[in-house]
Amino acid sequence: MRLWLPLLFNCVFPRFTRKPNASTLYHKPIKAAAPVQGYCKNRKKPQWVVYKVLYLAAISGYGSGKVAELFNQRYSHRGHSVGKTFVYYQMKNQHYKIRALRRSIKNKHPGSVPVDQTWGMDLTTVTLSKQQKLALGIVDHGSRLSIALRELKSKHSDVFIVEICQAIRQLGLPEFIRTDNESCFNSRWLNGCLKLLRVKKQTSRVACPWMNGRIERFFGTFKERFRQLDFSGCHLQNELNIYRVWYNQVRTHSNLTGLTPADVGSDKQNKNRDKAQWVSSWQGVLCGYYFPE
Repeated sequence: MRLWLPLLFNCVFPRFTRKPNASTLYHKPIKAAAPVQGYCKNRKKPQWVVYKVLYLAAISGYGSGKVAELFNQRYSHRGHSVGKTFVYYQMKNQHYKIRALRRSIKNKHPGSVPVDQTWGMDLTTVTLSKQQKLALGIVDHGSRLSIALRELKSKHSDVFIVEICQAIRQLGLPEFIRTDNESCFNSRWLNGCLKLLRVKKQTSRVACPWMNGRIERFFGTFKERFRQLDFSGCHLQNELNIYRVWYNQVRTHSNLTGLTPADVGSDKQNKNRDKAQWVSSWQGVLCGYYFPE
């Protein structure tokens, strides 16, 4: 009687007689994936981010908000972005470095371009006898040689084609001709004629004169000298011819290692040093040594 009663109780109520284990006393452990490390607001920026921020501030001259927008627009695909507060403190604490970057960018020598590969063409106006006169200039980017400097009566495409053909007869075909986005330089007739000549047309972007900087620099030097004198009653084309000869054969260029455009264009340096002649024109505004061939 005493033996079979416990056995019967265990069979009817096994839950109360079973030994407890860990699975019945405790909940199952919670398993959770480790959170992915997201963006940390206060983490240190890489050094290249700081340099690019200072570089953009140097070349643009904008404030912190605009510089931050430029950086995010250009480099956000790399997974880095900056705020205007970060840019403000970088510009404030490294103001001297920004000025040094501006100085180095300004004094950077332009890259060398092969001679007779790219021609820059543009228009300018000068005041003569209280009237606006139109002049066309063509400059070789490689040698800075003034290929043409002509007074024009109109901006018609036929006039440009004639000047380009005359320049091609003297120096041969260039590979590119670069102009600004003025409508007279982008007519169908002018582009079609250049295609027939197998010359590629390049057009600078809007409000980007530095993309055709050789001809802009040429006109800048010309106007600086021209404004020093009063040319009322003079023939404009004669004065343009005088300036073109001085610019090509007398004026030396620092970016050409002290040579003239004529020396670079002819691929040889004039050796007639003992035959040098001092020349002066425009009441001494145009002066220098001329070396006859």
